[in-house]
Parts: sequence; structure tokens; C-alpha cells
Amino acid sequence: MTAYPDAEDLLGAYLAPVVGVAVHARVPRQRPSRWMQIRRVGGVNDVVRDRPRLDVWAWGQDDGDAFDLLMTARSAVHDLEGTTLLGVTCYRVEEFLGPTRSDDRETGSPRMWMTVQLSLRTS
Repeated sequence: MTAYPDAEDLLGAYLAPVVGVAVHARVPRQRPSRWMQIRRVGGVNDVVRDRPRLDVWAWGQDDGDAFDLLMTARSAVHDLEGTTLLGVTCYRVEEFLGPTRSDDRETGSPRMWMTVQLSLRTS
């Protein structure tokens, strides 16, 4: 039986120390002023690879802060290609939506967003 890695958890655990803020898969009840969310929004798989498509959201105290958080995450995500930094082999990183401003509709907080697809080894 093929086991697929939990891309949200793996990427969140990898990014948290890099960006220096909490990284969640779900929106926390009490939102900090600075945090990130990793959310799987699709992707395909085969016997050897899972190719999760992931939204990466960054909330900041102002526009510049949200931008800086996302740019740090963006660079770190692209650094995954050809490594085992997630604990599984990451063959490829593709960016589907580059950095985009999308302020939080509920709070009005500054927020940036991007979508990437990883190609991860299954076990």
C-alpha cells in the first residue's frame, strides 16, 4: 500500500523556524498578528509521487511585513527542490500563483498569498 506524506504538516514544520512565526493548517481561533497558513488545495498522485498543490498565506502587521514573510517562505520553498529537507524527497517545486495581495476579509489584516505544487516521494 502506498503511503502519501502529509504535505501540509511537513511544509508547516519546515517553514515555522525559517519564517519565525506560527504556521497552521487551519485558522486559529485567536489569530496572532503575524502567522502563516499552509492549506492543501488539490494535486494529483501516482504510485511513486504525490504532487500536492498548496496555498501559502502570510498575515503581517502591515503590508510590508506580510510581504516579507511570504518572500522568506517563497525562497525557502524553492530551496526544497532536489532535497530531503521535508523528511521525504522533494523532486520538484512549481509556482502556480506568485505573490498576491489578498487582505483578510474578516479582519482586514494585511495578507499575502501564493500557490505552489511540490513533487514528493511516496513510501
